[in-house]
Parts: sequence; structure tokens; C-alpha cells
Amino acid sequence: MIVIVFLPIINHFAEKKDWFKKIQVALGVVLFIVALGSLIGSTQYLSYAAGMVFLTLGEMLVYPTVAALVSETTPKSESGLYQSIVSMSENFPKAIGPFLGGVLIEKSSYNTMFLMAMIMLVLSLFVLWQAYKKLVWDKKELVD
Repeated sequence: MIVIVFLPIINHFAEKKDWFKKIQVALGVVLFIVALGSLIGSTQYLSYAAGMVFLTLGEMLVYPTVAALVSETTPKSESGLYQSIVSMSENFPKAIGPFLGGVLIEKSSYNTMFLMAMIMLVLSLFVLWQAYKKLVWDKKELVD
């Protein structure tokens, strides 16, 4: 239901608004952070449901956009290499996350696990910002 309702809206913004393309991935990561934040200390089902909505919206913004950006910014001869790196970077956390999350929960708590994930996402925003600066800088060099 969430995907059916919001995907046309996201597609509209992505196609018609240039500013949206610039913030789409960062907005998705922020929604991941909000989703995890809604679960910290929560005992209500509504918090869980809100977290799932924010997580779904974040996934809708991040995953397709990253693949598209890699496709647009890499040379055609190296596109397959970089697409496979993107695929691995998306799937590796899904493979190892349950194990590491389980260990972290066993040693501490769910709240600690959510907090650690939020810290990692904030760090990923910093990496994203650095990469964006590099891409914008490279494009300016090419124009000049």
C-alpha cells in the first residue's frame, strides 16, 4: 500500500524537480534514521508501524537512486564492475546484519542496536556528502 501510494509521487519529483534528485539519497538515509529512532524505547505498535512506513519510504528513495547514479556517473566500460559493487554493498548488510544484530542484542539491548545503526547511517551521510562534493567538483572541472 505504501509503495503504491508514494511511488508515483516520488517518480513525479524525480522526473520534474532537479533539486529532488540532489537530495533523494540523503533524504532516504534520513528516513532510515527516523525509522530506527521511532523504535528506540518504544512499546507501542504505532511506533513500530511508523518505523516501517519510514523505512519503506527510505528504501524507495535510496536503492533505485544509487543504482541509477552509478549508471550515470561511471564509464560504460566499467559500469558492470560498479553495479556489482553497489549490489554487494546493498546485500552484504542484509546477509551479516541479522547475525551482528543478534550478537549486539544478546550483549546489550535492542535500543543499543538501533542506536548503533543510527550512528552508522549518520556516518554514511558524511560519506555521501563527501562523494557528492567530489562528483560536483569533477563536473565543474569538466565544464571549465
